[in-house]
Amino acid sequence: MEFWGARPAGVNAVSGPGTRTRSIWLTQLALTATVVVISLVVQGLTPDRIAHWTFGAGAALIMIVSMFALAAPWRRLPRNAVAAVPLADIVGIGLLAAGDDLQLGFLWVFPIIWIATHFSLGLLVTALAGVVAIMLADLALTGGNDILALRIVVTELCLAFIGLTAHAGSRQTRAFKRLLRAQTARIQTTLDRVSEQERNVSLMINAIDVGIVRLSADGELIAMNDTYARLHGVDRHDPWHPARAVEYGEHGGLPLPEQDRPLQRAARGETFDDERVWLFDAAGQWRALSVAARRLDGSEAEPPSVLLVVHDVTALIESERVRQRIAAVVSHELRNPLTAVIGHAELGVEDPGLPDAARRKFDTIRRAGERMERLLDQVLRAPAQPTADHEPARAELRSILESSIESFQPAAAARGLRLELDAPERVPLAGDGFRLRQVVDNLISNAIKYTPREGTVRVSCDIEQEEVAVTVADTGIGIAPEDVGRVFEPYFRAQTARESEIQGTGLGMAIAREIVVAHAGSLDLASEPGVGTTVTLRLPLATAGALR
Repeated sequence: MEFWGARPAGVNAVSGPGTRTRSIWLTQLALTATVVVISLVVQGLTPDRIAHWTFGAGAALIMIVSMFALAAPWRRLPRNAVAAVPLADIVGIGLLAAGDDLQLGFLWVFPIIWIATHFSLGLLVTALAGVVAIMLADLALTGGNDILALRIVVTELCLAFIGLTAHAGSRQTRAFKRLLRAQTARIQTTLDRVSEQERNVSLMINAIDVGIVRLSADGELIAMNDTYARLHGVDRHDPWHPARAVEYGEHGGLPLPEQDRPLQRAARGETFDDERVWLFDAAGQWRALSVAARRLDGSEAEPPSVLLVVHDVTALIESERVRQRIAAVVSHELRNPLTAVIGHAELGVEDPGLPDAARRKFDTIRRAGERMERLLDQVLRAPAQPTADHEPARAELRSILESSIESFQPAAAARGLRLELDAPERVPLAGDGFRLRQVVDNLISNAIKYTPREGTVRVSCDIEQEEVAVTVADTGIGIAPEDVGRVFEPYFRAQTARESEIQGTGLGMAIAREIVVAHAGSLDLASEPGVGTTVTLRLPLATAGALR
């Protein structure tokens, strides 16, 4: 029905005849041409027939209807106004066929199919009834015989069959067209959505600072993001042309041969991970790249491919070098005064005339200095990794706690704090005693630092099945609930600590947790502002029967 409907939106009214108008012209002109040809044939075969007034009137009516169809402004007329044309054609064909034993009645096929295809079933029935009325009128006027009556019945049945078949086919065609339009609209919506997603993914991939190249299994370039093209100075329109940046196997070494460059290797189907390549870019700067090539499995819709991923790790390497230089300088500069402290402490310990109390204090200074030396030796190593020089099979927790408390006793006494210890005589642990002492020192140091005068720091130890729980509880300033979960983050300091104006780096608890985790233990903290903080350290015992 849309075919004969109103003009589609967006069509200019003065841009020429639309689809609907052209269809009306073609349909009507087909009948007119047929009538002209028949008139010529009749003129040649039976001149008397063409001189009959009904024939001339019928031909003239069809011609007039055709001129009206060509001249009418169909865009501005209602849709059903078109039906007047085929209905007038039925009358004209009836005049042509009058008194001719319905020889020309076959022409009724033209308007009947027109009406059946583009109009309702009711109008089709009306048209068929009109044809019957015209044939009965002709039969009554000419006094036809039984043969003519039979022809009327056959003609009407044939026209009804043709009309109904055309009407049913037209309905199915329109239904299919509507379904096809709906499916096309859905497909177009899906395509638009997929295209938008592809654009978003492309923008996202081009925005990241990681170079990405995708290659087919045959080595053909499928995609390349802006970061890779910028790093290597690649022409996006000719990516296999030699790049403006040159890849080297090492900093300041020899350029890599063409076949050994990561892109060429990935194009050959090789896979590798975290290979280091140095790039001398078009700006004359050296860049360190971490390159990896991974194979992507294919699917029914997508063939297998190779993904080349390039990370610029120049800043990371440079920061590592700076860290090593700073650590070396700090270690060297601290070692000189530390050596003097240890040396003088040893002289004090060996002085026979020194009182025992003073000798014990010198010995504490000496042992603390030696521990500091060992820490300086490991400053370039990860804090959570036990070293080869300090990796005993077992450590005695009681002695670790006593030594730590002894070293912090003067600081606690100076602040008027009570420093208490409650632990079994022997608590064997499987781990690095040096590292565990570092954890205990950190917990006790924090407790003393953030506890006001006349407070209490209590260290207790309880054995629970195959693990030991060490609790360091204080009556200090505490930590706000919103900060408790972040205490173990590097460089984080709670709001109460910052407000106390006590100096700190926020690294102690983070380092302590790393060491504890490396020893298969756990470190938990509970606190309440103004009440105090309790830190619980859990570590596995050396053996289940070691306590007997």
